[in-house]
Amino acid sequence: MKPVSALATSLALLASSASSASAFRVFDNTAYTNTSIGYGSSNINWIPNYVCSPLLAGGSLPSEAVWKATVQQWITYPGYPLVLDCEQLYFNDNNAATADTTLLWLSTLQTWAAQVLPSGSVVGWYGLVGNTNAGLYDHYRTLIANHTPTAFFPSAYTFTDSFATWKSSLTAVVATAHAINSSVPIVPYTWPQYHGNYSFFPVDLWNQQLNYLASQSATLAGFIVWGGKNHAVCGDACQATAGQQPWLNATRSFLSTLYGVYNGLPTLSGGQLFSGL
Repeated sequence: MKPVSALATSLALLASSASSASAFRVFDNTAYTNTSIGYGSSNINWIPNYVCSPLLAGGSLPSEAVWKATVQQWITYPGYPLVLDCEQLYFNDNNAATADTTLLWLSTLQTWAAQVLPSGSVVGWYGLVGNTNAGLYDHYRTLIANHTPTAFFPSAYTFTDSFATWKSSLTAVVATAHAINSSVPIVPYTWPQYHGNYSFFPVDLWNQQLNYLASQSATLAGFIVWGGKNHAVCGDACQATAGQQPWLNATRSFLSTLYGVYNGLPTLSGGQLFSGL
């Protein structure tokens, strides 16, 4: 039998591990004018496609120095996850040479990014899991092996008024993630605007999505709320009124219940301070 002190230490470690494993984190990746979500949401770092894409223009990688400087410029919250959004680097071309080059580029950018981040930082790719052909799953597995810890950051954006359609799309991308590597955390991107005409969709649909995401805590490590980062999809008029739209109060009310912000009775653990996925 273990001494009491050793047993207590073991139980404490098990409790800590269980708490970490069950944490469900909601990340605020919004940049609407004078608007932040708060209420226990966590921070996240993100390099957008409009930054990455020009660096890949001309069919070549940026220099190591340029990429590292870019990463350092966009790391607002050291130690929090970094999502890389380079949408021309997807595993959606079955040509062997193209897929191999894509893997090389993704691995290189990922490695360079990790070298300027705090040790143990989560680094992953927006949208890549939902744009990986079945025949290229091994390429993604190799990318995962290139840097750990990582996570899948798929899109769970809204194209129609149909909750069933949105849910089906999310279910499909989660299945793909599990087929590639079932041990990698899944943290989908949500957005209170339609992907298409960019208007804010009805708050009832937003509430359905939030509650469903929380109900999937056994499968998802959390989710990210995005918006306002790109003036092409939220211009000056949108920015000026985004915080007045009903999605914000709905999100705060959801988080207050989720994390027990005021009543002290959380539905799930997680909350603002990030300690891992």
